Amino acid sequence: MNENLEHQIETTVSSPKAARAVKDSLERLRRGDGGAEFQEIARDLLEGRITLRDLTRSSVYSGVFLEQLRRYKDWEANLTQEQRKDFEREVREAYGPVGPDR
Repeated sequence: MNENLEHQIETTVSSPKAARAVKDSLERLRRGDGGAEFQEIARDLLEGRITLRDLTRSSVYSGVFLEQLRRYKDWEANLTQEQRKDFEREVREAYGPVGPDR
């Protein structure tokens, strides 16, 4: 991982646990766990060819991210109230509090 990306992650992510999870996830994506498109994005990020800012400003990547966001929203919409509470508890336990009540 390039130093610039590591610094960006550590200064923008809410907790050290969450930062570690982001870094680990990028490594899994680089191996291909998220498919070819995410593998390419992760490689470019980790090798310093693009920055996180580039991802937010580029229409090249927006389709990939929007499709994944749609899939997540569909999954989330189908959770029961109990499943949603369980999921939120698991996230808090794994990464600490999120949102305005941090």
